[in-house]
Amino acid sequence: GAPQSIFALERHLNRVARAIGLTPEEFRRRNFIQPGQTTATGQVIRENVNMNHLLERALALSDYRAKTARFARENSGQRRKKGMGFASFMHGAGFTGSGEQYLASVVELEATPQGRVRVLAASTEIGQGTNTIFSQIAADALGLDYDSIEILKPDTASVPNSGPTVASRTCMVVGKLVEAAALGLKQTLVGSGFLQEGYTPAGFERACKRYIESHGPLKSSSQYQPPPGIHWDDATYYGDAYGTYAWAVYVAEVTVDTVTFETEVNDFVAVQEVGKVIHPVLAAGQIEGGVAQAIGYALYENVVWNEGRMLNSQMTNYIMPTAVDVPPIRVFFEELPYSYGPAGDKGLGELPMDGAAPAIVNAIENATGVSIHHIPVMPESLMEALAVTEKAVERA
Repeated sequence: GAPQSIFALERHLNRVARAIGLTPEEFRRRNFIQPGQTTATGQVIRENVNMNHLLERALALSDYRAKTARFARENSGQRRKKGMGFASFMHGAGFTGSGEQYLASVVELEATPQGRVRVLAASTEIGQGTNTIFSQIAADALGLDYDSIEILKPDTASVPNSGPTVASRTCMVVGKLVEAAALGLKQTLVGSGFLQEGYTPAGFERACKRYIESHGPLKSSSQYQPPPGIHWDDATYYGDAYGTYAWAVYVAEVTVDTVTFETEVNDFVAVQEVGKVIHPVLAAGQIEGGVAQAIGYALYENVVWNEGRMLNSQMTNYIMPTAVDVPPIRVFFEELPYSYGPAGDKGLGELPMDGAAPAIVNAIENATGVSIHHIPVMPESLMEALAVTEKAVERA
């Protein structure tokens, strides 16, 4: 429900700002949550979040102010009108409330006599880079090359239950367990006397072989423990909804054709604070992919129902964005390490789906003066909204 609720919230904030005579950015700035303040569920924000900084950086990178002023001058009398819009938002990482505690996820690592380390986790690689990230986390914790790490197929017959691959939790929650299990494996070898600090990969291999010959299988496991100070009441749905949040400001530049009523996204800037970025290429790819999907959510993807049946269930009539429809997506990170994520990481998988749609619709309003409160903004709906606005102007 985050994309839906954030869309409504961000559109309403723009509406309120206009009603009281403030710019959208000034109204946000006066109302951003600050460290020490509480959320709607009573959670105290303990992170050193700085949404003002994210906002200013996003506006500067997108040239928001200069473009907004220029478009206002140039749009008059033009068929193709340009506009700028932004959204500022947050997304919790991991399962809500006590969800992670109920799951009690477990990860196991096992070393071979050849010095290779196997990661046993239930997380599924579906293109987001899970196997790469887990290999990187384990290798960094053990001081080994990435090639020394094997990721076992997540068959429930052979891996422990580390929870589903959802909720922006794979890297932050399960990855932290991978890190902890790797450090536990290392400590076992050091404690046994077979491994000395400052070891090489060859020394690690020798230590694994000697340990297994002397003691049998060399394994280490780690089970989820909530960060300290996290409290949640399932009866009242009140308390610390998430261990941490990712924070972001997204800016969209659009062109609206007032004859065909089509909207084109010309440029997109995504600035987010997601803790320490472990793998910059994969992280940027997650943001780019999420924004591309959210462009479809904002402008194209409309499910048509009739008596319980989907009428546009073919790729010929269910419109999705293609490479032609996706603009340059410029991704920028602010890094504020999170103490309870692997190497300081936070979850970011769902974040980009939240902010793109309101940023785009805010930009459409900036270009046309039409206030829209639903998505997707299909040409038909935009035509109707423009017609209503024109009639209202005529009556006035």
